[in-house]
Amino acid sequence: MRRSEPITWDQMRVGFVLIVSLVLLALCVLFVGRIGDVFGERYQLVALMESASGLRPGAPVQVAGRGVGQVERVEFIAPEERGDSEAAVAVWLGVNVDIREQIRRGSRARVRTQGLLGDRLIDIEPGSPDSAILVPGDTIGTAPALSYDELLGQAADAVLGLTQLSNDLSATLARVSSGEGSLGRLLVDEALYDGLVDLNENLAAVLGPIADGEGSFARLLEDEEFYDRLVSSTARFDTVTAALAAGEGTLGRLLASDSLYRAVASSATRANAILGLIENGEGAVGQLIGDETLYEEFLKVVVDLNAFLTEVRANPGKFIPPIRVF
Repeated sequence: MRRSEPITWDQMRVGFVLIVSLVLLALCVLFVGRIGDVFGERYQLVALMESASGLRPGAPVQVAGRGVGQVERVEFIAPEERGDSEAAVAVWLGVNVDIREQIRRGSRARVRTQGLLGDRLIDIEPGSPDSAILVPGDTIGTAPALSYDELLGQAADAVLGLTQLSNDLSATLARVSSGEGSLGRLLVDEALYDGLVDLNENLAAVLGPIADGEGSFARLLEDEEFYDRLVSSTARFDTVTAALAAGEGTLGRLLASDSLYRAVASSATRANAILGLIENGEGAVGQLIGDETLYEEFLKVVVDLNAFLTEVRANPGKFIPPIRVF
């Protein structure tokens, strides 16, 4: 009978490493299971959504950013079962029973992305303490998901707009630098620069003597007596306006009382009535304005009177009676 070979130290070392590796692997599986609640007791909730784009079974379910379960299945809702709802997809969520108190009637489930280009997951907002706790099989409310495709499309449109704006700005600056348009002429016209220099020199010539106290305007600026008079005049003006506002004096009574307004309104009414009578041809003035025959006779009288005055100026002695002395 052949004797078995003795176990060498190398074989024992390999076996020891293998046993340690298996123990570590078991611990890791247990640890991951506790973190992801893989082996924990769960209950089901249903979320009805318009779209579950990118969401697959096994996707994480989080409450306030903490993993509490997984997506169990994603299925279409039959068109005849939708009713008035716009939801087209039903998502079954397996959630750890230990966090049941966090998910209530006011909670909302939202499809979210891990990072900008990461996998899709379900994120649930904790509910209010005043709301009832959801029981297994309940439907949880949903919130609109942020579409990164739309966001990227809007960003692309914004980039295109900025690019177009940059091109337009470059073209405008090129025309300005070449002296085109009013702004370009202002920038490159040497005559305008010379005019501004002359204007600056003229302003300096005018403002210099004023700063030195020369001239009438400078005396007005530095004269304290003029300032005192101006303050006094302002105070008197304030006193007068306050008296007017209080209704004092004749002008104040006119401003404060409505009797003047009523008198003016009454006069205007009477004037309108008189003008109406004149326009209708009533009264002497109305007949003078409306009767053409009277107008012609009056015109004839004026003509005769002008002829008489002309004759008087030409031969005044004719109209002086002779004087007899007894």
